[in-house]
Amino acid sequence: MQGNKKSNLNLFLILISLWSGLFFVLPDFFIYPTTGLKGFLYTVAHWALNCIPLVLVLYLLMLNKYVFAVFFPVFIVLGSTIGFYSYFYKATLTPMILDATLNNDFRTSLDVMPVQLFVYVLISLIVSIIAVRYRFKKIEIRSAAVYLVALSLILYVLFSVNDRIKTSFYQHFPFSLYYNINQYNKLNSPFDSERIMPDTIRNYQSKEGLTIVFIIGETLRADHLSLNGYARETTPRLSKRENLISFPNIYSEYTYTNPSVAHIMTRADSANKERANKETSFVPLFKASGFYTAWIANQEPAKSYISFMKECDTLIYAHPEKSVYTYSAWLDEDLLPAYHFVNDLAKQDKLFILHTIGSHWYYNNHFSPSFEKFKPVTRSKIVSQNSQESIVNSYDNTVLYTDFFIDSVISTLVSKNAIVIFLSDHGEALGEGGNWLHANDNKALRNPACVIWCSDSYIQNYPEKFDALKANKNNRYRTDFLFHTILSAGNIPSKIIEKEYDMTQPYTP
Repeated sequence: MQGNKKSNLNLFLILISLWSGLFFVLPDFFIYPTTGLKGFLYTVAHWALNCIPLVLVLYLLMLNKYVFAVFFPVFIVLGSTIGFYSYFYKATLTPMILDATLNNDFRTSLDVMPVQLFVYVLISLIVSIIAVRYRFKKIEIRSAAVYLVALSLILYVLFSVNDRIKTSFYQHFPFSLYYNINQYNKLNSPFDSERIMPDTIRNYQSKEGLTIVFIIGETLRADHLSLNGYARETTPRLSKRENLISFPNIYSEYTYTNPSVAHIMTRADSANKERANKETSFVPLFKASGFYTAWIANQEPAKSYISFMKECDTLIYAHPEKSVYTYSAWLDEDLLPAYHFVNDLAKQDKLFILHTIGSHWYYNNHFSPSFEKFKPVTRSKIVSQNSQESIVNSYDNTVLYTDFFIDSVISTLVSKNAIVIFLSDHGEALGEGGNWLHANDNKALRNPACVIWCSDSYIQNYPEKFDALKANKNNRYRTDFLFHTILSAGNIPSKIIEKEYDMTQPYTP
């Protein structure tokens, strides 16, 4: 009899684990870009690895039948909901999704819940009820305390072995729930100390009718722009734009997004890096001068700069369902509808910050098929499965697409008093010295792309600023320039603008 109970337990654990693994975890892996048998086996192994902690959690729930009766149906409903959106909508759980769910009214939330979801969840719930009845009638577990300790220890070891493995676990159900709730709380928790506004502007309201657009680029290196002499034609549209200046000699303090964006947005410089953590960005100074401000994001927020996003009058996420661990189309042109909508609403001076996904790996996700000019392109997210030629081709296609995106923004401002500033957060390694991607250190990573465009009206209003920009185009600047240059470009009367960092003034090395 005891043997039957044990075989029942093993069979039951296998069945509910397969159900959960296939319907709650596997959808995340359907769109993994890999190629060949090696790529297929890698994907299967990655899926199986992420099923191990899932099985352990299910075993833990089973140890007590009352605990199982309460929590397993909840587990099933949550897993089937996440799996449904992952499979049918290529969406993943993110802190932005949680924010939208918690802050939208119930009717708005229902609009993104199709009937198929309720059917899918209902079927899963029925399965969970059957499983609970089976657990009560057919399974008996002795020495539950021993199992509890052993399983908890195994889970602890799994999460302690390797940071990459732990990160992978956190991107998939059920630990994605914990991770994203924790991230949401971190992003919405108050800072240890209130940020200091670096300058106080009083009794000033701009009457220039000015629009400033700051585009935060992603992973775009300066030497892959044909504007800067790159052999391939990667910037055909911008090359034809009048009043556009490229700055090929910018140095980035950081080689990955989170600290770099915080550094760029604040008065931080190489001698005062702590300002990125203590001071506000330039946004409040624009607001104090009568500007309407909006941040439209195509990236996940980070603790290092989310406070700057919230400084704006309007904050919009173009793709709240995306994270860098998902592999599906993720295009910057999806920022444009929100940009047009907000631009049409605001009547006063305007500051827009467009945070792009740009040239982030996996490159193929970030350009549409019509921009696949350089071939062959990559076919696998595993870098070693691709040739250097295909990686560079895919990367250059993202540059071509970024050229289109920047030009699209400029097209909306030709007849206005406007300036567009594009600055990438850092560059990208494309095999130089055996390095790939970013967050390491080499020359290409430290040399981000930067271009500035001014409308005819802006040049007429500020001819000396445009002349200085042209004169400064080949000079060397750190990304520290942005804070001072954008304030000066907006004609903000701030006493903290430092001439040596201001591209709109004659260069003083």
